[in-house]
Amino acid sequence: MPKKIKYNVIFTTGEDQKYKSSELNSHGPTVRGWQSPKNCDYPQEIVLKLAKQYIVTKIQMLTHQFLIPSKVELYASNQDTNTVDNISNIKWEYLGYVTLSDNQSTDFKCRELKSVNVPSAIASFLKLKLGINHKNFHNVYNQVSLIAVNVLGLQLENKKPSNHCELSENEKLENLFNDPEYSSIYDDLAFEMYVDTEVASIIKNMEIKKHLAVINERFEYARKLKKAMEELRIGGEKLGKYELEKRHAIEMEDYEKARLKKNQSDDFRADLYKNLNINELLEIEGVCPKNDECLEDVDSAKKSVSPTQMKIVAERQSSSPNTSHIYHGPVSPLHGNRNHQSPKNSSPSTGSPTSLQSKGSFRRRNKSAGSIVKSTYEQYEEKPLPALRHSQTNEFLRECQLDYDYKPTSKLTEREKKQAALPILVFGVDLVENFYSKQYLDKEEGLNRLKEELLAYDHTKMHTANKTARAAIFLLHRALRDKVFTIYNLANEVIRLFFIQFVPERVSSAEVARSVDKLLPELLTKSGDTSTRINHMAVHTILTMADCSSVRELHIIPIHLSRPLSSSTHPRLALSRAEMVEQLIINHGISTEKNSGLTCRTLAEFGSSGLHHPAEAVRKVAERILVLVYRVNPRLVRKQLPPDDDITRRNLLYRQLFQEFDKIDLQRKKEQLERTRLIQQCAANSTCLSPEPIIDVNSLNKSASSKNIVAAATEFENNVLISKSLSGGNLVQNSEKTKADIVEKSSNSSISGVSTPSNHSNQEDTEKQCIFCHQPETEILNINKSLNSHYWRSCPMLIRCQECSQVIEVATLCEHLIMDCEQREHYTQCSQCTEAVKVANFETHSKECSELTEACNRCPLCHANLEDQEEIWRKHLMGDNPCPMNKRIKNQGKQVTIQF
Repeated sequence: MPKKIKYNVIFTTGEDQKYKSSELNSHGPTVRGWQSPKNCDYPQEIVLKLAKQYIVTKIQMLTHQFLIPSKVELYASNQDTNTVDNISNIKWEYLGYVTLSDNQSTDFKCRELKSVNVPSAIASFLKLKLGINHKNFHNVYNQVSLIAVNVLGLQLENKKPSNHCELSENEKLENLFNDPEYSSIYDDLAFEMYVDTEVASIIKNMEIKKHLAVINERFEYARKLKKAMEELRIGGEKLGKYELEKRHAIEMEDYEKARLKKNQSDDFRADLYKNLNINELLEIEGVCPKNDECLEDVDSAKKSVSPTQMKIVAERQSSSPNTSHIYHGPVSPLHGNRNHQSPKNSSPSTGSPTSLQSKGSFRRRNKSAGSIVKSTYEQYEEKPLPALRHSQTNEFLRECQLDYDYKPTSKLTEREKKQAALPILVFGVDLVENFYSKQYLDKEEGLNRLKEELLAYDHTKMHTANKTARAAIFLLHRALRDKVFTIYNLANEVIRLFFIQFVPERVSSAEVARSVDKLLPELLTKSGDTSTRINHMAVHTILTMADCSSVRELHIIPIHLSRPLSSSTHPRLALSRAEMVEQLIINHGISTEKNSGLTCRTLAEFGSSGLHHPAEAVRKVAERILVLVYRVNPRLVRKQLPPDDDITRRNLLYRQLFQEFDKIDLQRKKEQLERTRLIQQCAANSTCLSPEPIIDVNSLNKSASSKNIVAAATEFENNVLISKSLSGGNLVQNSEKTKADIVEKSSNSSISGVSTPSNHSNQEDTEKQCIFCHQPETEILNINKSLNSHYWRSCPMLIRCQECSQVIEVATLCEHLIMDCEQREHYTQCSQCTEAVKVANFETHSKECSELTEACNRCPLCHANLEDQEEIWRKHLMGDNPCPMNKRIKNQGKQVTIQF
């Protein structure tokens, strides 16, 4: 039997300081492996020195997931280890080479285990020559790596036992071990790298004792050893994972988690050894009689079998030599189910009454004999029933099994176990079996248990939140595809609970994004289902997920929903998407973030695509979406639609849509006229010509649009300052004061803050300033005779309209020319840049116009784009680099700068 050969690495051409070649000398879950230096030369060589001369038959190599050599060449030498004083003197024999995959198909996440049967060669040294690495974006420094190397072979000579009693037993054992056709799975690298080292040592010791037990015909002891070895392997893999998690926590300096993992590992190891009776099975203190006792003898003694039944069985066994009995041994605690039994076949029964009475169950190998176990509810559903189940020939076998409730070892296939490895690790095999069951009651139970697990989550006693979330989403995605509405409904309920209660402040953003990406395609498919209840349930779940803060900040759902619709999209799916987008606009509003999926541009494109869908219901929802966007940004919506002319309005859909737009435009105009009326009314009530009240600079916030002027006028009607110039022009001044500012005024001053220059002597000596440019009054009076003169001639924040001679703010010049100016009929607004353009010059302007950037304003003087921020107009018109077209700055003898 080829067995594992111990070796030491005695030479390497280079190594990384964190991944030294000494890592290859041992195998285990925590082994880190060897890595070549960064940007090294190739080929890289590794020389192994074997413990002594062996016949090497197999070499195994476990490679890194992305630091992968293109090929590995193998060399051997049988020189005596004592005669070699320098590696350069070793004469090598070429054995062959192995090519390795570039690992692109696994996305560089899996390691490759390469097992090579080499020509039988006597060797005491082995050399591995690693070729240049496979190129990939993970391997930045062009390195190669080997996680582990395993050498298997045969000994050249066998030791002879000393006495005759041991000779026969050991000779049989040696003959078995030296059989080249037999190999132990416990010497394989796939076993050693993932099973805890202590458990692996116990399993190998048990394997030797199992072979000795077979030689000594202690078959019950051998069966118990075999069963314990299987259970130990499963437990050893779990202990190996605990060890890896503990080491990772230590590297991250999370010592609380490291302590927790150490306690979990120690408790699990102690329970494992105790439940499997390791000390008794190893027979450390000598032969243990309990190991030869059959546990089924006690159970069979409780069952009484009549002589007639014994006679029938004896006749059957004499006529059917293939009949065999089944042992039902105790179950490992790792499976978590005491009724979980695994049958084992022994040698054919002799048919004697004594042997029949000592066994509790029998099974014929003849297929026509049918099933001998009691049919349970689950078996009726998942297992085919034999045709002769109720025949007279099986009457006795049925009666013998009335008290035995059979349950299969596992409801999951090997493929399903690999597929659901993470959920099994996190939630246990019993819960996962419910999700894979064919019975809807089992699935319902599994969903309820999963809900309880999520609600009762405790990070100190369970797995990490990210790992739990990933396992739960895997199961929920499977349940979401179930055809039974009860399961589908309950899965949606658990999904909503998952995002509302489990995710916040526990799961990372990356894991939340992964969860949404996993569930959203399935939910979108269900939202297009023709069944109303399935459709409504999916829509409700998607909108609930979108409202969660941890999901909302990722913008995943709006981006998926607001993609343009094609005419081939199923009407039900298109309608659901459009309705969900409309609901998101109502709930979340229209965003200015480019990646939010709810910008004006994205929604305008989505609504425009919906207008061309063949389903009328989809077109109606798209029309409502465009109306909502039009209220925020008319220019972008108009840009997505055909020109508004008589030809376009012949189309009924466009005519209705443009009529809605006209209503919105008319309403806006009415609001603007109402604002103008309020301003004029306030101006008519004023009694003075220039402002003089005490103004707190910190309480003044100049509005950037006429909307703020109306808001200020309605909220603080006495804080709107208006004066009429002697030429008849209107000057609008807006100052927002707090109540404290008004209380601090003297009783002699007017609350309206309007007075003539002759009243300066009656005011307090407190320093005053311009409410637009914030220049102190002392500086203003050095240039102008009064504040009113400053407003009319030199304030850099104001400008005189060339059409009507009104003095207005620069920020509102375009709005004034279109809606308030006496010559407004000669102006129109450009849909691209939003500026006021003369109708006669509109065609020339359209050719030279540059589009306005989103979330920006356009300066009417220099036509520059300004970000929509507070104080942006003062910075632009009065800052260090003022607007070059602002003539009032140029005309001032002393340029005024302001600090922000």
